[in-house]
Amino acid sequence: MHGLDLVETRRFRGQVVLVVGGAQGIGRAIAVRLGREGAHVVIADIDRPMMDATVRDMCSEGSYARASECDVRSSSQVQNTVQQVLEWHGHIDVLMYVAGIAPAVPFLDVTQETWDNTMDTNLRGAFLVSKAVIPHMVARNRGKLVFMASTNSWDAEAQYAHYNASKAGLYLLAKTLARELGPHGINSNALGPGLIKTRLSDSVLKDADFMSKYDPAKGLIPLGRIGTPEDIAGPALFLASEDASYVNGVLLFVDGGQLA
Repeated sequence: MHGLDLVETRRFRGQVVLVVGGAQGIGRAIAVRLGREGAHVVIADIDRPMMDATVRDMCSEGSYARASECDVRSSSQVQNTVQQVLEWHGHIDVLMYVAGIAPAVPFLDVTQETWDNTMDTNLRGAFLVSKAVIPHMVARNRGKLVFMASTNSWDAEAQYAHYNASKAGLYLLAKTLARELGPHGINSNALGPGLIKTRLSDSVLKDADFMSKYDPAKGLIPLGRIGTPEDIAGPALFLASEDASYVNGVLLFVDGGQLA
């Protein structure tokens, strides 16, 4: 084990982290990294097979991880998951809210069902999980909240009105909680990934017209490449760590310079 591994292992040792939407993609990368850095990770997700596979992989490399099936659109399931984490560990140090969907639909074709499902997953779910977790953090006068927002929280993208609105709302939720919960020793921040290679983005990555604007020759992303889930994990863990103890209410863009 080299020096960096030793530092990483100590950073979250013994901390309990609930990763909502941690079965795959960005959430999985965050969960894996947290496990390697010593956290007790509980993954909550709607995809039971994928979630169980992620937990098995983490445990096989010596990390501590457990799974709790949860549809964030259901208040009762959210309450059950949080109660389960508390029964297992007694407290929650960090909430990582990563759950989200992003169907590409022109505004005139957006149905009420699409709008509601996107809002329920991306924003209402964050509200429900936060409401369930925060009282326990307030009781301990400590905690970290990290919400997965987007560059779309700031810079609107065509065919994503529903997604843009949900992610803008998520950022303002994070900022509001930073103001309200700071006096209780709780930090609340958001991350704003750009285009990242995940199953969620698979359809647009295969869309030649959509991807034409990301041609490296056009310079939209100064670093010249599409991001990976691992590119997001490091910044997410920073916001959850004591290194960010005086960081509160920010939206940290992780986009290769796209919004620079």
